Amino acid sequence: MILTLYRMLAPLLAALLPLAARFSPKMAASLAWRKERPFTEKDRLALAPRTPRFWVHAASAGELEQARPIMKELRRRHPDGAILLTLSSVSARKAADGVAEADCVIPLPLDTARAMGQLLDAVSPTAVLMVKWDLWPNLLREAARREIPTFLMGGVLSASSGRARWPGRLLTRRVHELLTGVGAASEEDARFFRMLNVSDGRLAISGDTRFDRVAARKDESRDTPLPSAADARPRCLIAGSTWRAEEEMLLAAFASLRTEFADMSLLLVPHEPTPAHLAHLAESATALDLPLWRLSERAEIAAGGICVVDRIGILPELYGLGDLALVGGGFGAGIHSVLEPAAYGLPVLMGPGIDRADEARRLCRAGGGIIFNNRDELLSVWRSFLDDPDRLRVAGEHSTAFIANGCGAVKRNLALLDRLGR
Repeated sequence: MILTLYRMLAPLLAALLPLAARFSPKMAASLAWRKERPFTEKDRLALAPRTPRFWVHAASAGELEQARPIMKELRRRHPDGAILLTLSSVSARKAADGVAEADCVIPLPLDTARAMGQLLDAVSPTAVLMVKWDLWPNLLREAARREIPTFLMGGVLSASSGRARWPGRLLTRRVHELLTGVGAASEEDARFFRMLNVSDGRLAISGDTRFDRVAARKDESRDTPLPSAADARPRCLIAGSTWRAEEEMLLAAFASLRTEFADMSLLLVPHEPTPAHLAHLAESATALDLPLWRLSERAEIAAGGICVVDRIGILPELYGLGDLALVGGGFGAGIHSVLEPAAYGLPVLMGPGIDRADEARRLCRAGGGIIFNNRDELLSVWRSFLDDPDRLRVAGEHSTAFIANGCGAVKRNLALLDRLGR
């Protein structure tokens, strides 16, 4: 009943989106992208002669990072095959420009039965693979009508998710019943998928492909604008994807600690390095009498000082320059990815907002992650690592082991495809 109601209302909702877009620049950009880049006859002719054909879907830039190792392995296994990549969020558009693994990249059509049916008929995919959580009812229903296998890979589902609670689960239970198979990121995720009627025969604990992705990216040894020689720089905390809450604590703690540890430094990478944000950081540092400079002005990590990274896209590689990491978001909407610093063998400090980040909770249980709740706790744990190199080393080893144990998710996810997708 609920799925039928959704199917009936979807065209009306799609028709109303241009009106809603007048009040939402993000929605307006998304609709413009869909209009600018539809699936064309040229796309169809390019994909049609090649088999097998896989439709891979990711919601945004983060999920795209999970999808990339899957696509890379599909390409290795099926060099004559084809991959269509769709994305939900316009924020992933720029990130998708460098995705060589896909033959065609387009925005996901609006989830009406007609639009999804037309794309399925045009591509006639061997299977549809969705990453992490972004499931669309009409896409799944139309694929089921055509007997096209559908899979969720690296799927996550927690008790706090609206998909697992009433009334959301009224729809999501039926949606998950349409899936051919679900690869859960962890045992905890698998437990909640079972609550949505995903039977054990359709369920596997496949892991999170981001582990494979961060491990591979680390081994790619990309260049950074900063010197990488460990013996040529002071001990450094890399603070990545930070927001104002963490930054205020970091600056205050750094002001206290640099009088005790002359060889310490801070590399600060704001999540949004806007001119206004960077100006606020400079004012805050001046008030505390802290030397602070922007990377674009001075590409150096120096003892007793703070380098602020005023560009985006290089954070994962910067973690390779540090001895200790802090990941932002834990005092706001939620923690950002802890996997990149862990891949470099760094202990990871984080705020308490990790309820929706299973990998952050598991890193803490493994001994590589440490939660702080306020400035005093940050000061205490940062000082303890500066005082005790052995503690720093052991915590870093826990981070390294955590990433190593999580690798292999790509093979496990594709084993589920091999088992159920025929």
